[in-house]
Amino acid sequence: MNMINSIPAILILLILCAGGYHLFSLYCAWEFFRKERSETALPPHIPVSIIKPLKGIEPEFAENLRTFCEQDYPEYEIVLGFSDSADDAIPRVKEMVDSLTDCNVRTVIGTDRPRVNPKVSNLEGLAESARHPMLAISDSDMRVDRSYLGRCMEEYFSDRNVGLVTSLYKISKPESIGAALESLTIALDFIPSVLVARRLEGVTFGLGASLVLSKKALEEIGGFAAVGDYLADDYQLGNRLWKRGYSIVLSRYVIENVAGPMSIADFWRHQLRWARTYRASRPKGFAGYGITHMVPFSLLLLITEGPTALSLSVLGSAVMVRYGLAYVLQRKVIHSRQWLKWLVLVPIKDILGFGIWAWSFTSRKVRWRGNEYRIIKDGKLRQTE
Repeated sequence: MNMINSIPAILILLILCAGGYHLFSLYCAWEFFRKERSETALPPHIPVSIIKPLKGIEPEFAENLRTFCEQDYPEYEIVLGFSDSADDAIPRVKEMVDSLTDCNVRTVIGTDRPRVNPKVSNLEGLAESARHPMLAISDSDMRVDRSYLGRCMEEYFSDRNVGLVTSLYKISKPESIGAALESLTIALDFIPSVLVARRLEGVTFGLGASLVLSKKALEEIGGFAAVGDYLADDYQLGNRLWKRGYSIVLSRYVIENVAGPMSIADFWRHQLRWARTYRASRPKGFAGYGITHMVPFSLLLLITEGPTALSLSVLGSAVMVRYGLAYVLQRKVIHSRQWLKWLVLVPIKDILGFGIWAWSFTSRKVRWRGNEYRIIKDGKLRQTE
């Protein structure tokens, strides 16, 4: 009986902790994005190889690739890599490459190396094919404007100790409910969590949307081979560079993720894989992330206490805080009015997010790129089928 009576008190404590976290994340977002970009003179003649691992292609890949071909940067190349020479997308990609006559872009086939993570094995071959001393890594579903490469290179050379510039990402114009849930999760959960971590402990990891680093720094941590058995290869690259003594810069350039239509099931699977990856890479941080679920805790208080003045006020306050964060991120990051129509899904997304967090503890299995893996110690992968 005492335990039952203590449930509301426990929920109120959790809600207060979650509210404190969200208010702090709101401050971190406002502080990070309000700062003006400082201009840094680039050292002369630092050419860059933009490398992109491919497996099949997304419907909007041609437009995504074109944006990387239009960079306001003096010298760079784009290298597209397929690990499987039988990939059906190769002829279409070659046709796209041939049509880009004003862009230094080429395709390499058979970049596979014997690694558990197929993306890393592809990246390893691409790095070997890259002709320039600097690498910019991004996925094929990312889109940029003309300033992307110059901005990231400015930040890379802002300090002699910088080993990696990495970027946040966003989905500004989701095309389905699943994509909208994904976009809201990125904006209201992922971006704030990264900015809070940056504020409290500094950036000690990489984010796969964009990674800009030198071949020299990559070689110092053992190259891509060192992270070939990990699912979160981006996290591992950044963390190893940080442990090596390099600083990691979180770019103020936010890259656009062109997700395309997603079902709710696609959203659930993707977020569950991400949650289990996060749990394996940063177990303490992931466990602590559980207290951030303010709306679900407020709903549980409403269910246990009924519609009292307290429970309704707490739920209303929780929703207001979440929409306050959405307002700041829309103004500072998203910059799309179309995104606003999906904000009605925020409470639903928060409930699903809590379910994904809880469900991630039930197994260490993930399905990725058509294969099933088990995440073992420290985030390493073991293929199960």
